[in-house]
Amino acid sequence: MNARPNAWLRQAENDLVGRLKQNGLDTRALEALPLRSLSRMAIQSRTPMDATPPTELFDLAEADQALATAREMLTMLKALDQGTGD
Repeated sequence: MNARPNAWLRQAENDLVGRLKQNGLDTRALEALPLRSLSRMAIQSRTPMDATPPTELFDLAEADQALATAREMLTMLKALDQGTGD
């Protein structure tokens, strides 16, 4: 797999966490999320290395974990938007 998109997404995640910290927000819950699994899915499904369909790249457990992570991330972002997230 091309390491370049992976490195870019890791940097984006680090930037997000860093900016939230700079604004005085507690990022421990965000840092605990397995965000790399979401990055892997985004990269491999959008920039495939071969003709393998995305449905064959990930198993059900990985899909369930990604959905749970995304839901938790959305919950955190909604709380920040409403001013209830610390």
